[in-house]
Amino acid sequence: MPVNLSRRTAAPGIEQFYASIHESMTTDGSREAASRPTVQEFTQSLQRFSIRSTGLALDAGCGGTASFSITCAAQGFQNVAAIDINERSLRHARAVITDLDRGAIQICAASVGSMPFPNETFDFAVCSGVVHHTPDPEGAVRELARVMKSQGILYISVYCFTGSVFEWIVRILRQIGAAVPFRLMHGIWGWSRVMNNFVLDHMYVPTLWVFSAEEVREILGRNGLAITAEWPSEMDPFARFGTIGRWISGEGLLRVWLCKRT
Repeated sequence: MPVNLSRRTAAPGIEQFYASIHESMTTDGSREAASRPTVQEFTQSLQRFSIRSTGLALDAGCGGTASFSITCAAQGFQNVAAIDINERSLRHARAVITDLDRGAIQICAASVGSMPFPNETFDFAVCSGVVHHTPDPEGAVRELARVMKSQGILYISVYCFTGSVFEWIVRILRQIGAAVPFRLMHGIWGWSRVMNNFVLDHMYVPTLWVFSAEEVREILGRNGLAITAEWPSEMDPFARFGTIGRWISGEGLLRVWLCKRT
């Protein structure tokens, strides 16, 4: 079973948390967001797997950076729907999207768990680091599969460090976060990319699930998504160290799947 580390008490408000984290990620505009390792990896994957930039694309959970939407537009997608549940994050996303990309990207407020799109709308979708922050991760995957066209491609990444040393580090961080207010910690450490993007994120995010790779494979398969490739994200510095790496970070601090809708 997936591990539920969601905070039941003393959680920062979802709008305050996500907006603060994402705004700090883009202190130098969209260029800084585009330099994040997960975004670089996404760009490289589009090229490595020869994913055609045609048809409609979806960025499910674009956050305040809209960095995956911007990447899709830069790679040639002319119609990108960027959705997020957080209105404050969307306001920031609109501000970082440049005039060059604005015609290609349409931003709207919506939940990944209940999207306002007809069945089989999208040719391509990216949902990076999102489903493990939803109340019903499998429901979010089911909804992603619903809006994908047959043979459409989904790029999805999920926390897969269950049973590892890192899981216990996150548990300790979240205990500290229950005692120390988010506003205080972000005011002190929000300037630091590592602290903001990584430590404070794990420490305070209200909803947090952690999976094994097999659990994610089963969820994808149950919802009509055939896996074509998977790998531990390059942002996991321990994945290259074999058994020792798996002991530290499980099957990926973040693990990536490339799927086709059957």
